[in-house]
Amino acid sequence: MREERLYPLLVQLVTQGATLEESHHAGRRYTLIAAHQRLPISATLGVKLEREGRIRPLCRVSGKTLWVARA
Repeated sequence: MREERLYPLLVQLVTQGATLEESHHAGRRYTLIAAHQRLPISATLGVKLEREGRIRPLCRVSGKTLWVARA
């Protein structure tokens, strides 16, 4: 339930330029990167953003994918 309340804020941050970093080393782990802050978010929210088409992969380097807002 808490995650569902955070989702609109997450969408707003992504549309304002925040990026998501996805790590593939130990399952799918996401980190929100906004204004020099790194905040972990659940894989559920990251996958939801991806499935709704709100983010797109920018690049993949050494087991990590950087996601940005879909223009």
